[in-house]
Amino acid sequence: MARLDRSIAALLVVGGIVSLTGCGQARRHDIPHDAPSGGQTLSEMRAAVSDIPGLSIDVGGGEGPNVKGNTGYDIAVTVSPGYRIMDGSALVTFLTESAWSVREGYMPNAQISITVKDDAGSGFDAAAAAAAGGWIEPRAPVPDSHGFTVVNVNVRDGSPARQRLGDWPGDVPAVPTDVTAAK
Repeated sequence: MARLDRSIAALLVVGGIVSLTGCGQARRHDIPHDAPSGGQTLSEMRAAVSDIPGLSIDVGGGEGPNVKGNTGYDIAVTVSPGYRIMDGSALVTFLTESAWSVREGYMPNAQISITVKDDAGSGFDAAAAAAAGGWIEPRAPVPDSHGFTVVNVNVRDGSPARQRLGDWPGDVPAVPTDVTAAK
């Protein structure tokens, strides 16, 4: 009888694992990916963001969901020596909308993260720029950021940013002018 109880318990454990794995797979397939039209390719986005003078921009994202079912983009911006950001909210808006417009890979369903590395004395704050652009709620500036700041734009269902972005993939934004200037 004890042997039968152990066998039943083992079957219940295996059945639970299979059903949990199945749920994870179902969730993965529920996230839109590889849109047949609209937006732009990741390569086109990378080319467009590289047109902003004085910035080097590295874009990663579009991969399959993590274990929590989250997808997103990580955009790393480095300000070149001799340049400064003049319109931070236009930059954050352009990068957020650009990531949302990429039709290849998975739709971002969690966040678009933007980090900016600038001179320590520049005073640029990515979160303040995102708040000024209406992407996040204002928050206290990061003290002693040493020129490195980050903002995570929440693109989950029902978030203000997601409502603002609309359907995925979004329209390709125009490259903004006068975002940077030589010092």
